Amino acid sequence: MAFDNISSIVFDFDGTLATCPYDFAFMRQSILATAEEFGLARERLAGFGLLEAIGEGAKLLAEEPARAGAFRRLAMRRLGDIEYEAAAKTRLLPGMPRALAELYGRGYRLGVVTRNSTEAVRLILGDVVLPVEVILCREDVERPKPHLDHVRQVLARLETPPSRALMVGDHPTDIQMGRAAGMATVAVLTGQTGEADLRATAPDLVLPSVLALADCLPARGVQAGAGAVCTDDLGTRPRI
Repeated sequence: MAFDNISSIVFDFDGTLATCPYDFAFMRQSILATAEEFGLARERLAGFGLLEAIGEGAKLLAEEPARAGAFRRLAMRRLGDIEYEAAAKTRLLPGMPRALAELYGRGYRLGVVTRNSTEAVRLILGDVVLPVEVILCREDVERPKPHLDHVRQVLARLETPPSRALMVGDHPTDIQMGRAAGMATVAVLTGQTGEADLRATAPDLVLPSVLALADCLPARGVQAGAGAVCTDDLGTRPRI
């Protein structure tokens, strides 16, 4: 597929730009165990994603607002603790800063959308400055991805309509979200999802990694006027 009309690129973070050492099964068990502590049957939350399971548990406890709030806070704290421990072992994938710099230098506006926490992303990036204009973590939006609101807010910050944007991710939900938003999509094989499962979501292109993306996109000229986001920008000021 030709991407001649693309002006902005939105990336998932874990598994796409960075390694993905997270034990999602362990995270799920932590949430379900917390639910049991509040009298909720595991089966009632088993079919939800991690963040969605916490939201559903709070909804089931809604008649007791204090307990619902306590459940949400405890479940999110435990999830955050697991994430932060894994984040200490997470690194940007080899060559990623240079790959993003090349895309930026070719005239593309770049953004990141992630369900990870600001704290974890800050730890992973360390002192690295990526040439992206906006990073929206889960705390930055009311409804994190795969809800369309998350990626739409990134596109709004990039001042780009979906028809001129590319979503790049390593998980089927990244591709499904991008397609539902009206974006072109690229799946990369650097996460925990196999190629067959990614192809089943019908991405426009499948690549071994983001490192191969620049070869598939035309140059748009020298980028000007856009700022880079360093780790101090995460959670401390409005996104660009």
